[in-house]
Amino acid sequence: MPTLSRKQRDMLEREELILSTAQTLLNQHGYNHLTMDRVAETVEYSKGTIYNHFASKEDLVCSLCCRLINNLIDVFERAYQYPGTTRERYSAIGIGYSLYNQLHPMDTQNIQTVKNNAVREKVSEDKLAEMESLEQKITKITRSIVQEAIDCGDLNKEHQDNVDTIVFGCWSMHYGALLLDQSDIPLQNLGFSPVVNMLWKNANIYLDGYQWLPLSTNTDSDKLFEKISSALFDGEIDLLKKAV
Repeated sequence: MPTLSRKQRDMLEREELILSTAQTLLNQHGYNHLTMDRVAETVEYSKGTIYNHFASKEDLVCSLCCRLINNLIDVFERAYQYPGTTRERYSAIGIGYSLYNQLHPMDTQNIQTVKNNAVREKVSEDKLAEMESLEQKITKITRSIVQEAIDCGDLNKEHQDNVDTIVFGCWSMHYGALLLDQSDIPLQNLGFSPVVNMLWKNANIYLDGYQWLPLSTNTDSDKLFEKISSALFDGEIDLLKKAV
């Protein structure tokens, strides 16, 4: 990596300040409240300086989403590098994704904001391409583990054409459950246990359906959950405990 000049370092620090400020305003007051004027006033820079970094409010929010997706990529890469079976590594992605969303419940909603057509159509092509490139990194990690499972025999070769289906099924299960968890629906009052626990059980049933070895019926799932969590996500778990 080339050494950055003082000017370049200053610009990166200022951009990070703008993004952090925008995220705080977005989380506290919502998308409609967020304006370039409010960001400029909060960071104590001119609005022109903000526009030097981001061409529009929509580009600013898209850049913020790119930062959030990069955080998720870090979580997924930790799971990918876990020295376990393919199923354990794939399961680790679900655990990490769930823990991340517990710690940062607004991130999913903020990313969803950019998916809204009214916002998306105002984002520059370069920013959209950047975000889509990052999203492809995430799906590449998950597809890679499924493909490795097929190649090593943990998954039957007949599932070669089902790689995308398996990935989409797990993604939609976790995404939908975590959105429900962030809603105003009183899940625990309705008799549902903590979402992370239910997701873990449902994910095991789902992967058992594909006969992805080792099956959960031959594994102590609770111990495996604790083993993966402590090995990969100690930091996230500590933060969650402090937040209680």
